[in-house]
Amino acid sequence: MKSLTFALPVACLATVTMFCLGQQGDDPFAVSPDKVAKIKAALPAATPVPVKSQHEVLVFTKTAGFRHGSIPEGLECMKQLGAKTGLFNVTHSEDAAVFAPESLKKFDAVIMLNTTGEIFKDAPAGEDVLKKSLVDFVESGKGLIGVHSATDTYQNWKEYTDMMGGAFAGHPWNSKDTVRLKNLDPTHPLTAAFKGEGLTLQDEIYIFRPDTAKPDARRMLLALDPDGPNMDKDDGNKDGKSDRDLYPVAWLSTYGKGKTFYCSLGHNDEIFWNPVVVEHYLAGIQYALGELPADATPKAVAMLMNDGTLVAGN
Repeated sequence: MKSLTFALPVACLATVTMFCLGQQGDDPFAVSPDKVAKIKAALPAATPVPVKSQHEVLVFTKTAGFRHGSIPEGLECMKQLGAKTGLFNVTHSEDAAVFAPESLKKFDAVIMLNTTGEIFKDAPAGEDVLKKSLVDFVESGKGLIGVHSATDTYQNWKEYTDMMGGAFAGHPWNSKDTVRLKNLDPTHPLTAAFKGEGLTLQDEIYIFRPDTAKPDARRMLLALDPDGPNMDKDDGNKDGKSDRDLYPVAWLSTYGKGKTFYCSLGHNDEIFWNPVVVEHYLAGIQYALGELPADATPKAVAMLMNDGTLVAGN
């Protein structure tokens, strides 16, 4: 799918945005009925803790680089999650003007759903204005959630990387590779969907720039299992053993008064109808919205290979 370039007024958002796009042809965010049914079937019955109030959430999907074909499925999943649980309403946009302070302040959290590149660069309001607006938004106590290529967005903007937690450096594991996730924190409320276990699935798995996604800087939740399949995919591996300390997949943190959550799963369409992953995302969103109490303190991570070798720690 090619990236779409268009200019819309700030008010042209959510379902209105889709209506405006529809005037120009087929809706690029349409999801087939069979996929909608799969997404609905994967939705959890309820939020991890009872909903206190309904929140307004911005789902932003603009791309200034690679554009993932799973964006429509991810957007549909977020809309369905919010509607079924009553936790949040979704406003969807690809117009960077929505990040202007007066517009952004109506939201309680932002979900960067497979965004890529420098997404504010050509905004009429000015890139620096929108950058500051997002930082102020999160610092003030609002939420920021990143899905998959949210870490392939503004890699050279330090504040963004500090908020999101990682900067994309590659993906040795491609969309058809089977991997096993290790649950690093089985008793944590954001990993409750895994019921103390890991998970085997197919998806594109990221590695991150070495100065980012560090266990001593944020609370790691999921990582590749060093004993799982295809662990020799990283060119730096020897004899199937990882030469890296950790291949993180999901984490949470704080930024100022705000709460942040990131998960790298979301390249493949089917991620958004995997019940365990969807429930994991819901927990992360409820945490970022300030409703789900969860410890974001960085925690020492240690994983053992089957031969007893310690391969990850801090």
